[in-house]
Amino acid sequence: MEYERWKIGRFAIVVMIMLTVFSGCAGTPGNEERGTTIRISGAWALYPMMLVWADEYEKTYDITIEVSGGGAGKGVSDTLNNQVNIGMLSRPPRKEEIDQGMFYIAVVKDSVVATVNKNNPVLEIIYTQGLSQEDLRKIFLGEITHWGDVVGEDLENDEIVVYGRSDASGAAKVWAAFLGDYTQAELQDRANANFNGDQPLANGIKSNANAIGFNNLNYAYDIETGGFAEGIVPVPLDLNGNNLLDADEDFYTTREVFLEAVSIGKYPSPPARSVYVVSKGPFQGAVKEFIYWILTDGQALVRENGYVELLEEELSQEISFLEEGRRV
Repeated sequence: MEYERWKIGRFAIVVMIMLTVFSGCAGTPGNEERGTTIRISGAWALYPMMLVWADEYEKTYDITIEVSGGGAGKGVSDTLNNQVNIGMLSRPPRKEEIDQGMFYIAVVKDSVVATVNKNNPVLEIIYTQGLSQEDLRKIFLGEITHWGDVVGEDLENDEIVVYGRSDASGAAKVWAAFLGDYTQAELQDRANANFNGDQPLANGIKSNANAIGFNNLNYAYDIETGGFAEGIVPVPLDLNGNNLLDADEDFYTTREVFLEAVSIGKYPSPPARSVYVVSKGPFQGAVKEFIYWILTDGQALVRENGYVELLEEELSQEISFLEEGRRV
């Protein structure tokens, strides 16, 4: 009898250990429940907004949300390899990624802007006439190498220093597409230096008066004041190519003014673009609920944090895709 009680007791202990082990797995990607952890990685473009959403959501719901950057390429890779529950993607999804089971939902709009040092030798002229798409193409492809040549002035010590991105960057891909359907690799090859991430690129531009690069909107403007970020300024686009920054093209003075231009379509797309959250297969459980919240209550936080909300019809469509678990 004692032996039988010992066997029963031992069996109960084994069962309890197994239950503990399996309950500890509840927070891993693909098995999300309340009280567990949602893991997110990817595009720097969405990173600041996702931090705000995560913080606000955790105030109300019994969920821990861990957010890391790394670039759009890392977000896709982590998602498809089941390392995270949500990837952040700042470029259009690719067919080969969708073929591997990647599901995507647009959550917000962002923009990429050319940025220069605040002490750029021709900054005053640039803010009078703007730079056209062709001007920028020639600069980033190395066809124009001096700032004086850009504006028709004879200057000294004005050799242009071009900076780009070394990581798998959605911003770089969008900027390359805006310049003329180039690739990120083509821009990297022609750059004087490439940086891993938005902030290092902004810091590089800030440290060189002759530098030019490109940044996601929230790294070109100060998140607190809405004015220009320290040491750098966005480059205004001469959209109609008349070598003059007309009144309807002059919307760079503050982040709020720029966001309104993006919202009504004055700033072109690209480099304005939708930003996405992605998963391997349809979103499920607590992760799906979080994405639904982003598309509803979470949109109220978008504009104040430097992004543009999706339009009502866009939101309705994305919610439908989320609920059905497929895009038609």
